[in-house]
Amino acid sequence: MQKLSFFILLFINSHVFAQNLPARENKVADNHNKSSNTFFTSPAAVKVNVFAPLLGYSQLSLEKPVRQRRNIQLGLGIIGAGMNLSIQGRPMFLFYDGYSYHHPGMRNQFGGFIELGYKFIKPVHANKKLPVNYYWGNAFGGSYLKPSIVAGAYSFNQFSHDRTYRIVRRHHSFAALMLDAGHQWQFNGRILLEMYLGGGAEIDNVKDGDDLYGHPFVLAVAKDNPSVNFACTAGIRLGYVFK
Repeated sequence: MQKLSFFILLFINSHVFAQNLPARENKVADNHNKSSNTFFTSPAAVKVNVFAPLLGYSQLSLEKPVRQRRNIQLGLGIIGAGMNLSIQGRPMFLFYDGYSYHHPGMRNQFGGFIELGYKFIKPVHANKKLPVNYYWGNAFGGSYLKPSIVAGAYSFNQFSHDRTYRIVRRHHSFAALMLDAGHQWQFNGRILLEMYLGGGAEIDNVKDGDDLYGHPFVLAVAKDNPSVNFACTAGIRLGYVFK
């Protein structure tokens, strides 16, 4: 009789456990997701602007997830940590310029800037029925929109406008509100390749410049009025994810 009671209790217990197994699995999965979400705030990526030295500066960016598909990016630029550009009448283009041709000179640019942006990322291969599992190995990959603020100051050499070929030192300060659209690939969870294109509103202290000119952080600035200008930018970054 005792053996029969033991087997009955064992059967009931195993049956109840089997019924609660899906709930237990869901609970474990939920706990795993919660712990994973907390874990995802820890990885960070360090990136460099590939072609920045050719434009006369270097830029280092730090990107870090703050929540799922939302990353914050901080960039620091050193103007002058790159090629020492020659003085040009129109610095954005290599048109013939009498001053720079007959009287060569170097810009000797020096300064810095800071960029702060917030990324809204759409993951690769994601849909409503089967969203992509979010973990540190894909926290940086996907297409994105990134509003950002950029500000800085620098000095450089320039020929005077009185045709004496005299070199004068100019000081420019600038700030811009930009919106970048781009895509970032994440290979093996570690290597990042980013391409981006953007535009926005820019203000500076340039008063006697050309209608179209450039700061180190942008490709071109179109002078619209003395207060607000239109700026555009593009670039390629390479990076590495630190877990």
